[in-house]
Amino acid sequence: MISEQNTNFGPIDIPLSCSVFLEPALKKYAHNIVPMTNETNRFIHEWNLALMDILKKSQYSVHLGTMGRKLLSRTIRMKTFPVKCVETAKNVPLHSLHYAIRFSESMNFLDNKIKNNSDIKFVDLGCGFSPLAPMIQARYNIPDVYCIDTEPAIIDIYSMASEKVFGRAPTSISWNDAKHLANEKQLNTITAMGILHYMPLDEQVSRLKFINTNFPNFLVEIKYNNNADTAGDNVFNLKRLQKLRMDVENTQTLETTMIHNSLRYLHKFMCALPGHRYFLANDRSLFLSR
Repeated sequence: MISEQNTNFGPIDIPLSCSVFLEPALKKYAHNIVPMTNETNRFIHEWNLALMDILKKSQYSVHLGTMGRKLLSRTIRMKTFPVKCVETAKNVPLHSLHYAIRFSESMNFLDNKIKNNSDIKFVDLGCGFSPLAPMIQARYNIPDVYCIDTEPAIIDIYSMASEKVFGRAPTSISWNDAKHLANEKQLNTITAMGILHYMPLDEQVSRLKFINTNFPNFLVEIKYNNNADTAGDNVFNLKRLQKLRMDVENTQTLETTMIHNSLRYLHKFMCALPGHRYFLANDRSLFLSR
């Protein structure tokens, strides 16, 4: 398994682990998440094969740290390696459950939005190596699908993987581009999972306010912890959350959906890992949606 000792992270290591561990996580936690179709599972499998093939090329090794190189080499050598990590490696079962919940909730959110609105213009903020946007584009043949990531190597590899699996790729844009498109009514739907808590709180609040004002449809994850002793950086506490509540419109709707979404999240977590209380004692996810 991947040891935590002597491990450094390259800029694409964590996005790579998210994608590689997503596939076995969706199977392991299938009874605890929104059901995935066979089509979805096949797409993710082909996506990971494409990532492995691209990352074998020497020009991308500079972007891999110790963990990423181990994950890549062992997955290429032994196809069952990601499955074994999700089953038994330290912290991987916990993190992979996050990946499975985030992905399945995002797919469910977008499926429902698209079924009720044929004019969805969608962006995935902080796409990493998630196959979410290309899969939605492939399933519904939506022309206006975009992705945002600040790491150029991630976007290059992401675009190549999408071309390999699907024949085209979502359009890469910046956050400023997304703001302009939203202001021009050329974007109306956004997902942002596992990304905002990497930003300073002021930046998170600024983006949340913009999203609330300019995107009719959104699913956004933030981190919450009211215990100062265990709270990580860039995490909302009760005071900050209440201030955000007072600073934005439609708080009643947002608060209701946040409670509903978060209770569903905690229920899924408790059913999947009944002996694990990390999510109660430390930073937990809150999902804002409309």
